[in-house]
Amino acid sequence: MKLSLSHFFDLDVTVCLAVLLLSWLIFLRTRRRSQMDARRFFICGYCQSAFPERVPYQRPRCPRCGAIYEGEKE
Repeated sequence: MKLSLSHFFDLDVTVCLAVLLLSWLIFLRTRRRSQMDARRFFICGYCQSAFPERVPYQRPRCPRCGAIYEGEKE
């Protein structure tokens, strides 16, 4: 099968774009997984229930008793 120069160029561009799309999709998938793994869990100081951080950079509230997480007590 003979390929003309224009068909060869079209095939080359299509393959390159397919590789870029596939690598972008893999990157997005691994980034979402790493974000889910990075979620922090807190333990309420009053009712001792564990809960994940839902809104980053805010003081989390216990979903069971409503107490605000004060941080680690030493």
